[in-house]
Amino acid sequence: MKIISFGSMNIDKVYQVENFVLPGETILADGIQLNVGGKGLNQSVAAARAGACVVHAGAVGEDGAMLTDFMKDAGVDISQIQVLPGQSGHAIIQVDSTGHNCIIVYGGTNRDFTKEYIDKVLTEKGEPGDVVLMQYEVNEVPYMIRRAHELGLKVAFNPSPIPKSMEDLPLDCVDYFIVNEVEGAAIAGIQEANPDYKKVLEILSEKYPAAVIVLTLGDAGVFCKKGEETYTHDIYRVKAVDTTAAGDTFCGYFLAGLCAGEDIPKCLEMASAASAIAVSRPGAAPSIPLYQEVVEFLKER
Repeated sequence: MKIISFGSMNIDKVYQVENFVLPGETILADGIQLNVGGKGLNQSVAAARAGACVVHAGAVGEDGAMLTDFMKDAGVDISQIQVLPGQSGHAIIQVDSTGHNCIIVYGGTNRDFTKEYIDKVLTEKGEPGDVVLMQYEVNEVPYMIRRAHELGLKVAFNPSPIPKSMEDLPLDCVDYFIVNEVEGAAIAGIQEANPDYKKVLEILSEKYPAAVIVLTLGDAGVFCKKGEETYTHDIYRVKAVDTTAAGDTFCGYFLAGLCAGEDIPKCLEMASAASAIAVSRPGAAPSIPLYQEVVEFLKER
């Protein structure tokens, strides 16, 4: 079983700041880094470093060699990545003194998916039981979900950034929802500012009873609902340096565990530990730990 990851790849410019810039304000950054990132790239790298067989599907521009080189070095199959005219996706990221971030993303070639390309990847690389992972930094997501389901593939959906409208999304075809509290509330149709996570889980499991719901809650840990069973796992406390790739690291490690035949509690444990290591390091993809690092981290707990 492998993971086919339809996802974004971004060149990240990361600025270290004391506090996020305010409207009309000009501030001096304490430092700058040029990194590789993008939710799709991060998730693919995390899954590959966790030991999964990962095929990445996406597009870079003529400036994207650093993106594909990094993924190849991480063990990701990059044979399906297109090189297109124009610029690769870019992100401007502020990281404040507490490790929190705010991000502006320019889609670039990440928004150049076609139905023909999606069909080619799924039919040439997909086998029944494989997991197709996607998020919303790329286009044609409704078609990806529908076609993957039609071909007998498992669909894992991380709806980030949150779609403006859920109406076009065939969410009944999704097998794994991996969401934070804001994303989960949006899919559940909850308009409250601070929705109760139990309500989010309940509504999602009622709307999509065949799906596994994974709800990450930051400092409150993670909850997972599969049928009548509910699983939880606390976070591992570390000094936060940069939270940029935390959710993507969790997503990749969780799915890699499933593909390896691990049970849900073990998947949650490994994904939570990997995410904790990632937030203790600067950068997005460079912060994602190797599998053995996660094993050693857990031995010390």
